[in-house]
Amino acid sequence: MNKKIFFLAMILMLIFSLAACGRADNTVDLIAVNNPYGEAGEKLVFDHDKADQIIFKGDNGLSYWSLTKSGNGTLTNFEGSLPSNVVTNDDGVRTYTFNVEGFTPSFQVYIKPETIVGDPNDIVMIAFRYEVENVLYRKGQTFDPTGMLILVVQRDGSIIELKGEEVADLFDDHDYVTYDEDGFKDQHEYTVTFTYQGFEQDFSVYVAGGERPLSTHDANFFDWILVIPVAFLMNFFGSLMGNSFAIGILFTTLVVRTIAWPIYAKSNDMSIKMNLAQPDMQRVQAKYATKKDPQSQQQQQMEMMQVYKKHGINVLGCLFPFLQMPIFIAMYGVVRRITIEGGMYTEGVSNTNFLGINLANTQDGIIGMVLAGIVGGTMYLLQKISMKKPSYAKNTAKHNPNPQAAQTEKTMKFVSYFMVIMMAFASYQSNALALYWIFGNIYSLGQTLFNRRLNEKKHEQLKQKQLMG
Repeated sequence: MNKKIFFLAMILMLIFSLAACGRADNTVDLIAVNNPYGEAGEKLVFDHDKADQIIFKGDNGLSYWSLTKSGNGTLTNFEGSLPSNVVTNDDGVRTYTFNVEGFTPSFQVYIKPETIVGDPNDIVMIAFRYEVENVLYRKGQTFDPTGMLILVVQRDGSIIELKGEEVADLFDDHDYVTYDEDGFKDQHEYTVTFTYQGFEQDFSVYVAGGERPLSTHDANFFDWILVIPVAFLMNFFGSLMGNSFAIGILFTTLVVRTIAWPIYAKSNDMSIKMNLAQPDMQRVQAKYATKKDPQSQQQQQMEMMQVYKKHGINVLGCLFPFLQMPIFIAMYGVVRRITIEGGMYTEGVSNTNFLGINLANTQDGIIGMVLAGIVGGTMYLLQKISMKKPSYAKNTAKHNPNPQAAQTEKTMKFVSYFMVIMMAFASYQSNALALYWIFGNIYSLGQTLFNRRLNEKKHEQLKQKQLMG
């Protein structure tokens, strides 16, 4: 019965975890504008005689990222009319402001004068076109311009195209720190400055959502006592093998499951003793089956306690399966969080490749489905072996039939199969989690088979001991 309680608790944990993931705050906190560009910049720079023929829509036209508190970024192509709110500076740069989702973002275009006054190579404006990864970051991440397109507009209308990754040293995040006294920053906006040949242009980026990186800067009590020690082990094993995330998962799984083995063994010991105690327990239950008065019920409890004492059963033994749960939850959390940028052990598991599979990927199409299928298959096999009664349990059931136990067994079979489906579904969300569960299920298969043989011997020894007084 202990394993059944444990399985039920695990299912509830998975359901609550998935439910928590579905509660997302989609309130928009920042609008990041992609300035219009077009082919050869015809939507960014206009001759003076075409100042009233500005086109800013269509391919590579004006678009914007809506960044939400939950960490989502949605790209929208602007299809409205040219905004009427416009300001033109002395260089001929027009700044248009428009309204969207309660914000008033702006974009710029350059109207080249009929006669160039001054150095034609002077910079008059800098515009940006972003990928969402340039303006939206998870907790612990730092600014990265990879994928950005920077458009430097000169007085003569020439446009210098720069790729963010090639001029990364020209960006200044003003020594942005990912955490403060409250932990890693979330739902936080900060400014980045781009400087090119003395011309500065600011833009804002947003930090929201994502798992907390593994770090002492943001550790809670559970992190300190279990998560960080497990992460240290994974970092240690991974760094020994070329910073391999897969090797870290494998050896940490072996260590953690082995450490938890005594708890598993204690649970099995209690199951054996409960099995041996069944005839005595059923005799007491039958004795008081028709006696429902308080005095008889109290007497039944006292006699049942004597049965427990006779067979060496500790009533607190039902808590043993729950002692394993914090360890497995910690391992689950480490696998999800250890590779997150900003974590203290990220470098030790930076190689996320395993047999051509990127363990950092989530919902990885065919590969993810294959891994989820292997998780489900190994879990199903584990459940089948775990639910198969050992010979001593079969014998007991044969001589002491219990309809209620039979119904409970059927219910637990359904629950176990449901858990297989849940684990397969959850493992599709992360290749790393899938690999961890595959390693864990294979280990548990060996553990179950070994303990089954051991339990047969223990059962026989305890039975002989009882017969001999």
